[in-house]
Amino acid sequence: MCSAFLEDPGAEEFMGFDLASLKVDEAYFSVSSRYSQPLTLYTKSHACYGCPLQPSLTVNPGESNNITLSTHHPWTLLLSTQTDPYLPPDTTGICEIRGAKFGEFGIYEVNVTDDSECTFVTLKEPVFEYGAFVIALAVYAGVGLLGWVLTAVYHRLSRAIHQRRDPDTQVMALQMGASTDTTTTPKDTPKATPKPRIKSLDTFRGISIVIMIFVNYGAGSYWFLEHAAWNGLQVADLVFPWFMWIMGVCIPMGLRSALRRRTPRTTIFVRIVKRSLKLFALGIILNSLGGWIWLDRYRIPGVLQRFAISYLVVASVALALTPAEPPQYQSDVGIAMSDVLQLLPQWLVHLLLLATHTLITFLLPVPGCPTGYLGPGGVSLMQNGSPSPQCIGGAAGEVDRWLLTSSHIYQNPTAKSVYGSAAFDPEGVLGSLTSIFQVFLGVQAGLVLSAHQSHQGRLLRWLVWAAVMGAIGAGLCGASMNDGVIPVNKNLWSLSFVLVTSCFANVLLSLCYLLVDVWGGWSGAPFYQAGMNSIVLYVGHSVTYNIFPWHYSMGLMNTHISLLVECLWGTTLWVITALYLHYKKKFYTV
Repeated sequence: MCSAFLEDPGAEEFMGFDLASLKVDEAYFSVSSRYSQPLTLYTKSHACYGCPLQPSLTVNPGESNNITLSTHHPWTLLLSTQTDPYLPPDTTGICEIRGAKFGEFGIYEVNVTDDSECTFVTLKEPVFEYGAFVIALAVYAGVGLLGWVLTAVYHRLSRAIHQRRDPDTQVMALQMGASTDTTTTPKDTPKATPKPRIKSLDTFRGISIVIMIFVNYGAGSYWFLEHAAWNGLQVADLVFPWFMWIMGVCIPMGLRSALRRRTPRTTIFVRIVKRSLKLFALGIILNSLGGWIWLDRYRIPGVLQRFAISYLVVASVALALTPAEPPQYQSDVGIAMSDVLQLLPQWLVHLLLLATHTLITFLLPVPGCPTGYLGPGGVSLMQNGSPSPQCIGGAAGEVDRWLLTSSHIYQNPTAKSVYGSAAFDPEGVLGSLTSIFQVFLGVQAGLVLSAHQSHQGRLLRWLVWAAVMGAIGAGLCGASMNDGVIPVNKNLWSLSFVLVTSCFANVLLSLCYLLVDVWGGWSGAPFYQAGMNSIVLYVGHSVTYNIFPWHYSMGLMNTHISLLVECLWGTTLWVITALYLHYKKKFYTV
């Protein structure tokens, strides 16, 4: 037991409630009835958008009964004498509670009298569930600040020692008859040094991989750090699109370098295909983790598979439509818009792919489901009084079932536990078209680095792109979670999701660029080192998910503090691994 999270240290029961059986983000809700008829408690979580009230508990006259409820979102609770399996959201009963927000490990009760009066009471106050998270943030911020101070002191002392040694060196040189003239002849002039590496790119990638590891290790079971059940955007929904986007940022630099060395385009294309095949094969192999090796139900899509497909298309289009020498624009408008003008042919190709995705999404007939449906199905789509689990994702789900069959896609989507949806793959076929567009938006951001040489010009262009993408994305989703034309949805990889996450990516890259490459006040550590070996960290944390020392169980009660310590431990070990690989100058790519 973790006594810090219990009202009575060491107690496992409270007024007859078994506290030890509660998991993180759970609370007890009890109904005590003296009503003359049996009552049914209908519940609906506000996380379940558009869902009907569903029966959760039956209480007979003179008895008490309780259920366990999640504390992630508010609830609507209704006590009624009806026994229907589903009730419309506007149904009234004996008593109703709308927007009830429960706290972790709290115990709540409703007392119903014989004349149908209801009294809501809190039997046990909840704990402060965010305490462990706040402490962890403070500890890591303190460690980071201490590291920055020690590094600054070290560099200052090194410069001071170097300055004291310089006069002694010159005196010794004069005594030995050597010249102290520091001028160089043209023959001795050193060769031009290569352009310094833009560290903010690796820093951005490192931030993404570290957050991904933290989230995949459980993120302390904090709901806001996990994936959204369907529509919406939470922390875990950001890292994958950021990875896709930063991959696109690096494409124009690598391609331009190869063309400058006069590498044949066929050779470059072969490299692109080889890298894509390696990523796809590695993703297929990682899908077998956890023992899922039955070929008749082996999952085909995955994270690295989507990387492979997106990279293959975007890099190939860029290779085909990038001239050997960048065009030179003479007018002020041409110079200012050079990064956009250079990519106009590529914009046309990717907008056609985007149009194809949109037409399929809204026009493809899906048997038994509304055409153009973008919801999670299940209980959110009641047809003839019954849920429609097979309608999850609309056209996206239908395309996967047609091309891959239901047995070869992800069986436990985030919507399943909330909506009762069927199998659906968040890395499915149709969503690959919009992920390709996301990588291309990264290409557009990457071309800014070569088209604009000043720091101010680069930052201004990235922030303008962020504003444009954010505005269009907000317009498509109606600046709401569920009410827009195209809601922000990671499972569908919707267009609004692509634009909003790309908006945040432009802002984050601008911030990293300003702190690391412009001001130089931050070296990017430890994210810079993690970003330079991101594929090692991704594969490594996937393979060692249930292997000591990266993963272990404290054997304590399921509390945020114990789970957070476990996932922070594993994440920190991988950051240390990245620092060690960087120190040894070992870098691995695919």
